Amino acid sequence: MAEDRVSRIMRALGLGRFQVMALLQAARYYLLMGDLERAKSFGLNRAIFYAWAKRHGARRGWGARRRGASSGGGGVEELGERVEVGRRGYFAFGGEEQTPLDFERQVMRKLRPLVRPEEAWRVALDYVRQFPEEVLRDPQLFYKYVYEPVRDTFLRDLARGERPRPPSWVLDRLKLLIEGEDSSAT
Repeated sequence: MAEDRVSRIMRALGLGRFQVMALLQAARYYLLMGDLERAKSFGLNRAIFYAWAKRHGARRGWGARRRGASSGGGGVEELGERVEVGRRGYFAFGGEEQTPLDFERQVMRKLRPLVRPEEAWRVALDYVRQFPEEVLRDPQLFYKYVYEPVRDTFLRDLARGERPRPPSWVLDRLKLLIEGEDSSAT
């Protein structure tokens, strides 16, 4: 199948899953925690972590890397994930803090030739708002139901002026999961 114009532009700009992960993770954090600066740090941090885990295996070497690369800030439990925190209070990976400015450089500015970054942020917030809080608080559910179904289409949809939406199967499955939890609690 021939590659369309938007896909060619995305490939040329190096846009893809990394930016989608960072954007959606930042929106997730912001909606749950209300702190925009830390949301940007968290979004970029999680995108870096998942890219690293994909290359190195989710578990192999992670503990040794974290022990050896600590910046002295220590780790915290944040939205169901253990994350390193640097000296300035931003999230870190391998001892290096991801700042809001880093998020702007590695995510938002890269989007500019394709879409307006402010619009991408608004759309990410609107998209993530469609999911129940339980899904947003659980990293595995977030990955499976929020990120994974749109990881390859989110930016393309935006560039085409369309609003990314969760597939109907995702909403149906989540409804069953949540109803199952409610019925098991009674």
